[in-house]
Amino acid sequence: MSKKIRPIILAGGVGKRLWPLSTKYNPKQFIPIFQDLSLFDLTLQRANNSLFKKPIVVTSKKYLKQVSKAFERTGLKPSLIVLEPESKNTYSAITLAALLSNEELGKDKLIIMPSDHYISNNMNFYQACKKALKEDKESLYLLGIKPEYASSEYGYIRLIEGSSKKIEFIEKPTAKKVKDLLASNNVYWNSGIFIFGKSWFINKSRQSDPSLFKKIDSSVRKGTQEGNLFYPENISFSSIKPISFDYGFVEKCEDISMIKLDAGWSDLGSWVSLMKLESDQTPSLYSDEATLKTERPWGFFQVLMETDSTKVKLIRVMPKQKLSLQKHNYRSEKWFVVQGKARVTREDEQFTLELGDSINIEKKQKHSLENLGSSPLEIIEIQTGDYLGEDDIVRLEDIYGRAGLH
Repeated sequence: MSKKIRPIILAGGVGKRLWPLSTKYNPKQFIPIFQDLSLFDLTLQRANNSLFKKPIVVTSKKYLKQVSKAFERTGLKPSLIVLEPESKNTYSAITLAALLSNEELGKDKLIIMPSDHYISNNMNFYQACKKALKEDKESLYLLGIKPEYASSEYGYIRLIEGSSKKIEFIEKPTAKKVKDLLASNNVYWNSGIFIFGKSWFINKSRQSDPSLFKKIDSSVRKGTQEGNLFYPENISFSSIKPISFDYGFVEKCEDISMIKLDAGWSDLGSWVSLMKLESDQTPSLYSDEATLKTERPWGFFQVLMETDSTKVKLIRVMPKQKLSLQKHNYRSEKWFVVQGKARVTREDEQFTLELGDSINIEKKQKHSLENLGSSPLEIIEIQTGDYLGEDDIVRLEDIYGRAGLH
């Protein structure tokens, strides 16, 4: 019988960086981005391949309804759905699933699949997984992505030649550090997708942090199962230290290798990566009202979503154009640069922002935005406040003669 891989699908995150699109009640992995399908749906479809055994899903109790409906939509059957009573980050989630993965695996492997990532080429993804299966050495295999652009939002992997530690991890470096990293050909994004043997991982985890492992193991042994639902025992689970898999295991691991993945990967963890996907793949992220654009002398804005206390806009500023120097009495704003280069004035300070940079504008702060480049500047603006009307604009200076007008 050929080797197979057991997917461990992580689906308990809340996608904080994509607020207010992603919330703790409906996080980004369950939002129907592609027609009626969510990223979680696409992850289940990706796992529905002869390469894989039935998946184990680790999620929160509050997301059981979304998870169950996704399995119904895709037709895939889970091996087990683990319902965590509270979030303890990814190390405990992965260790729980490894302990619960039944013994039929033998020496077969587990693959960690975050449910909020997008992969456009599943065939290349399967090929990368097969490379790990062919390896006889017991090791942690991680999938690395060749960076497409400079970003401080991702963790980076640097391959070190001639060193006993073959891989160096750089977690979300500064913009300057990123530029230095990308000057080298041996640097990759850390995809967060890992492949390893079950027994090997459990033994390594037990040795790496015996106290933490004991608490996780206790929550499993004292837990309860109802059909394909597993509930870790609350008291043991509550004592578990929240720690990421990268920090708690990966960065300490000496038996580690990287496999290159070229499959159109994105973690969709920010407004920058989301808008890049929006332009490349035209997913249906927003309601019909988001198609309406409001023209301005400097370009246009487009309302992407709106609630009683938040509004999300896409703002496009044409080359060498500038928004008025203005302030708002009732709302604060946060700007994310998703394309181009911006000069931002805030009170008496000036900032130059590039792709991935962001800035906060508080109520009553004077501010302005200017496109310094020769191509359109795009920012995502997130407004928060008691009143979000377009008339809450006090224009102080304006190159188009609108000073004093709303």
